[in-house]
Amino acid sequence: MNRLWHPDHFTCTACKRPIKQTYQAADSHAYCVHCFAQKYNPKCAGCMETLVDTCLLALDRHWHPRCFACSSCNRPLPNGEYYLVDDKPYDLDCHWAKRLEKREQMERGER
Repeated sequence: MNRLWHPDHFTCTACKRPIKQTYQAADSHAYCVHCFAQKYNPKCAGCMETLVDTCLLALDRHWHPRCFACSSCNRPLPNGEYYLVDDKPYDLDCHWAKRLEKREQMERGER
């Protein structure tokens, strides 16, 4: 990338638009910030959108904070705090409700 470019010829490898300000370089190619993120940033496990800003890493996957939610009530999990039941994340209240439900099922001989 150590070359001089005429401003109209310095274009994004992906979208072909001129790069006017910040760019990212990868594999000897220049990308606008948006296209670089689309190609190289991880996707949110909840909404499958490209992660650009803040994200959580939980259950070996990347999440937007708003998308990492309780499996029961769908409320976002504050600060990424969660409790696992059957490999699914729950907030504290739903966690105890789910544990109680599982206990009652076991007492009735269900699985």
